[in-house]
Amino acid sequence: MSAAPSSQRSRGRPRSFDTEIALKAAAERFRTHGFAGTSLDDLAEATGLARPSLYAAFGDKRALYLATLSRLHQRLEGLFDGIAAARLPRDTLLRTIFARTIDGYLTGEVAPSGCLAVATATTEAAADPDIRAALLRIITLQDERMARLFAAAGIANPEPAARIVMSVLHSLGVRARAGVPRDELDRIAAECIAMIP
Repeated sequence: MSAAPSSQRSRGRPRSFDTEIALKAAAERFRTHGFAGTSLDDLAEATGLARPSLYAAFGDKRALYLATLSRLHQRLEGLFDGIAAARLPRDTLLRTIFARTIDGYLTGEVAPSGCLAVATATTEAAADPDIRAALLRIITLQDERMARLFAAAGIANPEPAARIVMSVLHSLGVRARAGVPRDELDRIAAECIAMIP
Protein backbone atom coordinates (compact mmCIF):
# COMPACT_ATOMS: atom_id res chain seq x y z
CA MET A 1 0.00 0.00 0.00
CA SER A 2 1.47 3.35 -0.98
CA ALA A 3 1.25 6.50 1.05
CA ALA A 4 -0.93 9.38 -0.07
CA PRO A 5 0.89 12.12 -1.97
CA SER A 6 2.31 14.76 0.35
CA SER A 7 0.43 17.51 -1.48
CA GLN A 8 -2.91 15.91 -0.61
CA ARG A 9 -4.51 17.46 2.46
CA SER A 10 -6.05 15.16 5.03
CA ARG A 11 -9.60 15.74 6.10
CA GLY A 12 -10.68 16.62 9.60
CA ARG A 13 -9.32 18.99 12.18
CA PRO A 14 -5.73 20.20 11.96
CA ARG A 15 -3.18 18.53 14.19
CA SER A 16 -3.51 20.00 17.67
CA PHE A 17 -1.01 17.96 19.64
CA ASP A 18 2.71 18.23 20.33
CA THR A 19 4.53 15.62 18.24
CA GLU A 20 7.49 15.53 20.63
CA ILE A 21 5.24 14.83 23.63
CA ALA A 22 3.44 12.08 21.71
CA LEU A 23 6.73 10.48 20.62
CA LYS A 24 8.07 10.60 24.17
CA ALA A 25 4.94 8.87 25.48
CA ALA A 26 5.08 6.25 22.73
CA ALA A 27 8.78 5.63 23.40
CA GLU A 28 8.06 5.03 27.08
CA ARG A 29 5.30 2.55 26.25
CA PHE A 30 7.55 0.72 23.78
CA ARG A 31 10.39 0.77 26.33
CA THR A 32 8.09 -0.85 28.89
CA HIS A 33 6.40 -3.50 26.75
CA GLY A 34 8.63 -3.85 23.69
CA PHE A 35 7.54 -3.49 20.09
CA ALA A 36 5.55 -6.73 19.85
CA GLY A 37 4.01 -6.32 23.31
CA THR A 38 2.70 -2.81 22.65
CA SER A 39 -0.65 -2.55 20.89
CA LEU A 40 -2.12 0.42 19.07
CA ASP A 41 -4.60 0.73 21.93
CA ASP A 42 -1.63 0.96 24.35
CA LEU A 43 -0.12 3.70 22.21
CA ALA A 44 -3.42 5.56 21.97
CA GLU A 45 -3.72 5.44 25.75
CA ALA A 46 -0.12 6.54 26.30
CA THR A 47 -0.24 9.44 23.86
CA GLY A 48 -3.83 10.49 24.50
CA LEU A 49 -4.50 10.26 20.75
CA ALA A 50 -7.19 8.24 19.02
CA ARG A 51 -5.98 5.48 16.73
CA PRO A 52 -6.95 7.41 13.55
CA SER A 53 -4.92 10.38 14.79
CA LEU A 54 -1.92 8.14 15.42
CA TYR A 55 -2.16 6.73 11.91
CA ALA A 56 -2.52 10.20 10.40
CA ALA A 57 0.46 11.57 12.33
CA PHE A 58 2.91 8.67 12.27
CA GLY A 59 1.61 5.85 10.10
CA ASP A 60 1.37 2.30 11.45
CA LYS A 61 2.84 0.96 14.70
CA ARG A 62 6.15 0.06 13.05
CA ALA A 63 6.54 3.56 11.61
CA LEU A 64 5.84 5.05 15.03
CA TYR A 65 8.39 2.72 16.61
CA LEU A 66 11.02 3.74 14.05
CA ALA A 67 10.18 7.38 14.81
CA THR A 68 10.87 6.76 18.50
CA LEU A 69 14.27 5.27 17.62
CA SER A 70 15.02 8.30 15.45
CA ARG A 71 14.03 10.55 18.36
CA LEU A 72 16.39 8.58 20.63
CA HIS A 73 19.22 9.13 18.13
CA GLN A 74 18.56 12.88 18.13
CA ARG A 75 18.40 13.01 21.93
CA LEU A 76 21.69 11.13 22.22
CA GLU A 77 23.32 13.64 19.86
CA GLY A 78 22.13 16.45 22.13
CA LEU A 79 23.34 14.68 25.27
CA PHE A 80 26.79 14.10 23.78
CA ASP A 81 26.93 17.72 22.63
CA GLY A 82 26.15 18.88 26.17
CA ILE A 83 28.78 16.68 27.76
CA ALA A 84 31.38 17.71 25.18
CA ALA A 85 30.67 21.39 25.82
CA ALA A 86 31.32 20.89 29.54
CA ARG A 87 34.94 19.76 28.82
CA LEU A 88 35.05 17.55 31.88
CA PRO A 89 38.31 16.02 33.14
CA ARG A 90 38.71 12.26 32.82
CA ASP A 91 37.36 11.05 36.17
CA THR A 92 34.47 13.50 36.25
CA LEU A 93 33.61 12.64 32.65
CA LEU A 94 33.47 8.90 33.32
CA ARG A 95 31.51 9.27 36.56
CA THR A 96 29.05 11.65 34.89
CA ILE A 97 28.46 9.34 31.91
CA PHE A 98 27.78 6.33 34.11
CA ALA A 99 25.67 8.18 36.68
CA ARG A 100 23.44 9.89 34.12
CA THR A 101 22.98 6.72 32.12
CA ILE A 102 22.09 4.64 35.18
CA ASP A 103 19.66 7.36 36.29
CA GLY A 104 17.87 7.02 32.95
CA TYR A 105 17.88 3.23 32.99
CA LEU A 106 16.20 3.17 36.39
CA THR A 107 13.18 5.14 35.14
CA GLY A 108 10.12 3.61 33.55
CA GLU A 109 6.35 3.56 33.52
CA VAL A 110 6.03 0.70 36.01
CA ALA A 111 9.60 -0.42 36.78
CA PRO A 112 13.16 0.26 35.64
CA SER A 113 12.99 -0.12 31.87
CA GLY A 114 16.62 0.20 30.74
CA CYS A 115 17.34 1.54 27.25
CA LEU A 116 14.72 1.71 24.49
CA ALA A 117 17.19 0.52 21.85
CA VAL A 118 18.92 -2.22 23.82
CA ALA A 119 15.77 -3.46 25.56
CA THR A 120 13.53 -3.56 22.49
CA ALA A 121 15.27 -3.00 19.15
CA THR A 122 17.68 -5.90 19.63
CA THR A 123 14.70 -8.27 19.64
CA GLU A 124 13.25 -6.90 16.41
CA ALA A 125 16.54 -6.26 14.56
CA ALA A 126 17.11 -9.87 13.51
CA ALA A 127 13.96 -9.92 11.34
CA ASP A 128 13.49 -6.27 10.40
CA PRO A 129 16.21 -4.56 8.32
CA ASP A 130 14.94 -1.03 9.04
CA ILE A 131 14.98 -1.58 12.79
CA ARG A 132 18.39 -3.24 12.48
CA ALA A 133 19.68 -0.18 10.59
CA ALA A 134 18.21 2.18 13.20
CA LEU A 135 19.84 0.19 16.01
CA LEU A 136 23.20 0.15 14.24
CA ARG A 137 22.94 3.90 13.70
CA ILE A 138 22.43 4.43 17.43
CA ILE A 139 25.29 2.12 18.42
CA THR A 140 27.62 3.73 15.88
CA LEU A 141 26.74 7.20 17.17
CA GLN A 142 27.42 6.11 20.75
CA ASP A 143 30.79 4.56 19.91
CA GLU A 144 31.98 7.48 17.80
CA ARG A 145 30.83 10.25 20.12
CA MET A 146 32.14 8.47 23.21
CA ALA A 147 35.52 8.05 21.51
CA ARG A 148 35.61 11.79 20.78
CA LEU A 149 34.84 12.58 24.41
CA PHE A 150 37.58 10.20 25.55
CA ALA A 151 40.13 11.64 23.15
CA ALA A 152 39.37 15.16 24.35
CA ALA A 153 39.77 14.02 27.98
CA GLY A 154 43.15 12.41 27.26
CA ILE A 155 42.01 8.83 27.73
CA ALA A 156 44.45 6.40 26.08
CA ASN A 157 43.19 4.35 23.13
CA PRO A 158 39.87 6.24 22.98
CA GLU A 159 38.14 4.08 20.35
CA PRO A 160 38.51 0.69 22.09
CA ALA A 161 37.93 2.32 25.48
CA ALA A 162 34.70 3.84 24.14
CA ARG A 163 33.49 0.48 22.81
CA ILE A 164 34.22 -1.17 26.16
CA VAL A 165 32.39 1.53 28.11
CA MET A 166 29.41 1.42 25.74
CA SER A 167 29.27 -2.37 26.07
CA VAL A 168 29.20 -2.07 29.85
CA LEU A 169 26.54 0.65 29.64
CA HIS A 170 24.38 -1.59 27.46
CA SER A 171 24.82 -4.40 29.97
CA LEU A 172 23.80 -2.06 32.79
CA GLY A 173 20.58 -1.31 30.90
CA VAL A 174 19.77 -5.02 30.77
CA ARG A 175 20.65 -5.43 34.45
CA ALA A 176 18.49 -2.44 35.43
CA ARG A 177 15.56 -3.95 33.54
CA ALA A 178 16.17 -7.25 35.35
CA GLY A 179 15.86 -5.51 38.72
CA VAL A 180 19.51 -5.26 39.75
CA PRO A 181 19.68 -2.61 42.51
CA ARG A 182 21.31 0.77 42.04
CA ASP A 183 24.25 0.08 44.36
CA GLU A 184 25.27 -2.94 42.29
CA LEU A 185 24.97 -0.98 39.04
CA ASP A 186 27.16 1.74 40.57
CA ARG A 187 29.71 -0.87 41.68
CA ILE A 188 29.96 -2.29 38.14
CA ALA A 189 30.36 1.25 36.81
CA ALA A 190 33.18 1.95 39.28
CA GLU A 191 34.91 -1.29 38.30
CA CYS A 192 34.72 -0.35 34.63
CA ILE A 193 36.05 3.15 35.31
CA ALA A 194 39.00 1.66 37.20
CA MET A 195 39.89 -0.39 34.11
CA ILE A 196 40.02 2.60 31.74
CA PRO A 197 43.63 3.80 31.30
